[in-house]
Amino acid sequence: MTYYDQFKKNIVLPQAILTHILDIFPTLVSFNVWLYFYGNESLAPSQIATFLKMTTADVNQAINLLTNSETLIAEFDETTGEMRFDTRPAFAKLDDLLAVASNPTSATDSEVGDQVSGISDIARLIAAFEPEMPGGLTPINIEELQKWLTDDKFEADLILQALREAALNRKVSLPYIRAILRNWRNDGIVTARDIADNREAREMRQVEQQSDTTLSEDYFNSVDSLRKAWGYDNAQ
Repeated sequence: MTYYDQFKKNIVLPQAILTHILDIFPTLVSFNVWLYFYGNESLAPSQIATFLKMTTADVNQAINLLTNSETLIAEFDETTGEMRFDTRPAFAKLDDLLAVASNPTSATDSEVGDQVSGISDIARLIAAFEPEMPGGLTPINIEELQKWLTDDKFEADLILQALREAALNRKVSLPYIRAILRNWRNDGIVTARDIADNREAREMRQVEQQSDTTLSEDYFNSVDSLRKAWGYDNAQ
């Protein structure tokens, strides 16, 4: 029996789904929206918006996040002419997580770590980017974030550093952040630690340059003083 079959008849949740909440749901806000559909899959987004004191647009955005992360299915009911929302995919993800954890022989430790890490990384990125992006994240935006992790192999921490850099420059957009990441890679920066190391090296170079400039000025000032004291400037 799956978790869905066991708990669907009662408005309760297994402790495991709360333990893995950010491994399953893209954001906590989207979890709240999913929870209302779990209690009543025929609710309208406008009704949930009223319950949560949100706008209908915000609820629809959360629904997009859930469907894009394969945590919710939105279906059109031809009989009633209304949308219905299937919450079972969230339980399927929980079943998969627990199956891997309870059967370690089915995958190596690194494979298990990669699976959990991948889910957690995209959840972290969505949680960080959503409040920073004008108008929030769209499903296409989330797909691009996922590609940065899986296709481009950018570290999640490095992507978050690029987001901070864009926020400081007040230019938060995915194209701008992508350009930052690619420029860093061209400069040999591939981890968040490389950013700190690069900053430390740059600061040390600046200190050395300032020291060299000061020494050079002091040197030439001393030479000028000696020339005057020995009368070389007046020599014919």
